[in-house]
Parts: sequence; C-alpha cells; structure tokens
Amino acid sequence: MSKMKQHLEKQVVIDWCAEESTGWKRHISFSYEGNKYELTLFWEEFNGYDTFWRVPDRTPDWVAEWDSEAHQGMSFEHYLDDLTWEMDK
Repeated sequence: MSKMKQHLEKQVVIDWCAEESTGWKRHISFSYEGNKYELTLFWEEFNGYDTFWRVPDRTPDWVAEWDSEAHQGMSFEHYLDDLTWEMDK
C-alpha cells in the first residue's frame, strides 16, 4: 500500500481542544448623543484595556468623566467590550 493511500485511510479524530486568548484588538464605530465616534479597543491579559481614538483624535470629555458606579462597576472600555463581544464581525 502506498504511503499516500495509507495517509488517506487514516483519520484525525480530535477528542478535545481549548483556545485561550491573552489579548485582542477590536475596531469599533458607534454613535452617542448624535455624534459619531471611532476607536480601537485593545485588551491584554496582564495589562487590561486601552483605547486609541480615531475620531475624534482624543478621549471625549464624557468618556473621561465616565462613572463606573452608574454602569454596574464597568469602566467605559469594559462597557464597550460587553456591548461588542458577541457581535458578528
């Protein structure tokens, strides 16, 4: 039996698999009070969240004044993550 035929007759059967993410980057466009915003949201396992604002090119005042207590203890970045993590990409 040729090596190719032996290879084709054998099958890989996966019994278990796990994936672990230690970081990601998500591009987000959203509106708030009639204004459009664009940013890149980053998350790293040991460094947490970070943002890079594209439009406008700096953190808006309303985000800088974000009240985590009013949003179930979530930072603005955590809140965006929560809103977007299950969206179709």
